[in-house]
Amino acid sequence: MVKVYLAGPFFDKFGIEARRVAQVKAILECNETVDAIFSPKDEDVTDPIISQLELMSPEWKEAVFQHDLDGLLTADALVVIADSETNLNGSDDGTAFEVGYWYAMNQFKQQQDPTYKPKPVILLAQSAEKLNLMLAEGSTYFTRELLDLRRLDFNEVPLRKYVGDVN
Repeated sequence: MVKVYLAGPFFDKFGIEARRVAQVKAILECNETVDAIFSPKDEDVTDPIISQLELMSPEWKEAVFQHDLDGLLTADALVVIADSETNLNGSDDGTAFEVGYWYAMNQFKQQQDPTYKPKPVILLAQSAEKLNLMLAEGSTYFTRELLDLRRLDFNEVPLRKYVGDVN
């Protein structure tokens, strides 16, 4: 069973992105190979320490940052919502950071142990005509179909790279 970190934009004034993250999380919860899902949108709000801190205070920012890094460090797979309904340029800065951190973490572990098998990055982009080059090249598996996340065997994620235009 696999622990998934769910990265994606979830801030917009209409709640469109948050609903999309919730939809992806619900599909992942139906996947028999997924044991747990760390979604910063949900985890940070319900964390007993973070929830007691003043929103956007220096202590809150530090706690959220460390909490999300800990979520990345303990996950077995990274699922990325790689496009955005409210940002025409694609994903958001936080998501890009999480993918970069994940990729660097895997590279470091491979340098330390050449037998280490990198943990997969699964990209979901349902509507983007182009993907960010760095997100596309840093991925293991690409899909435009939400239901692929329900059927995907997260224990053995196949290589299926993004093919298309990048920006």
